[in-house]
Amino acid sequence: MNGVLTEVLATAGASGHTLLRAHPRADRLHLEMADHRGRRVIGQWLPDATLAREVTRGTEEAAPGLARLHDRHLLVQRAGADRRLTVLPELVARGGDLVVHRPERRAVVRTTDDGRPRYTKVVRPRRTADLVRRMGTATRVPGLRVPHVVAADEADGTVGLSTLPGRPLHDLLAEPGGPGTEAARIVGETVLRLHSGLETAGPAVAGHDLDDEVRATRALIDLARAHRVVPATAAADLDRALVRAAGQVAAAGPMPRALLHRDLHDKQLLVDVDEVGVLDVDMLAAGDPALDLGNLLAHLDLRVAQGWTSRTVAAEVEEAVLAGYGPGPRLATATDGYRALTTVRLRALYAFRPADLPHGPLPRS
Repeated sequence: MNGVLTEVLATAGASGHTLLRAHPRADRLHLEMADHRGRRVIGQWLPDATLAREVTRGTEEAAPGLARLHDRHLLVQRAGADRRLTVLPELVARGGDLVVHRPERRAVVRTTDDGRPRYTKVVRPRRTADLVRRMGTATRVPGLRVPHVVAADEADGTVGLSTLPGRPLHDLLAEPGGPGTEAARIVGETVLRLHSGLETAGPAVAGHDLDDEVRATRALIDLARAHRVVPATAAADLDRALVRAAGQVAAAGPMPRALLHRDLHDKQLLVDVDEVGVLDVDMLAAGDPALDLGNLLAHLDLRVAQGWTSRTVAAEVEEAVLAGYGPGPRLATATDGYRALTTVRLRALYAFRPADLPHGPLPRS
């Protein structure tokens, strides 16, 4: 490991934890760790010791006994302790399973009701109404299977969701016999259905264009550079690859706007026989449909690099997805560019989680 991750790894180990992965912010890292029993534990690495003490005090006040600062910089937050998402530890204490927790920003809790899973998203209370609005946008797209909001509480920042049947495409990629390939054509048809839904979504959908995607990717490269998880030469290589990928998209020419998912990958797609549901639709935007297609295909490359699936299966799934979608020449060219752009982003992101790439590197952009 490089840079700050070496320090995090050592401090986590001394506190009885194993670092699994880090999620970068400008002034900190959000951490996923495991304790000595293999249980998942959330934490934060705050380089500024004064800020670390301040955040720890606030977290302890919100969840007494569940937060502890180790060696001035490592805040360990157990059982949903969070100074901003104050309802979270209560949900966990009532038997909820913490599926996702990005401290002070968002979380997902899974509970069981009559043997069926139920999911609750937790955000800062002021973001609740916007989250409900975004998810409602997706439900208006004809024929698109997405979770529906079944309950919302703006006071505590919780949004309860309906569940969808099916298994993630991610899981099918690893199974022998290619069930993921059989489902992939329907995946392509489903993505096309989503992209065709901009008119019914309404005028309030925000735009997200190539410049926005470039800025987001460059910001992640800058975080990798600032936290010293990539050497200067590697960061410069990522900068150059970013420019090349953006140039490829721009050279493809303009494309009519579509309704975008913006984080479309194999874990977001639930396959149920001959139907596909789409998860995490709260980042919807209006933009180039090549962004979603490129993001999905880049994640197939990632699964090969992780050893999760074979190059043969990934290629068959890619072919079937594109057959189901039917992109024209311009969209196919732009998709290649966005695929390269997503690969740049993933290379920067996975510099913070090298253990998630055990078998090989991502392709060069």
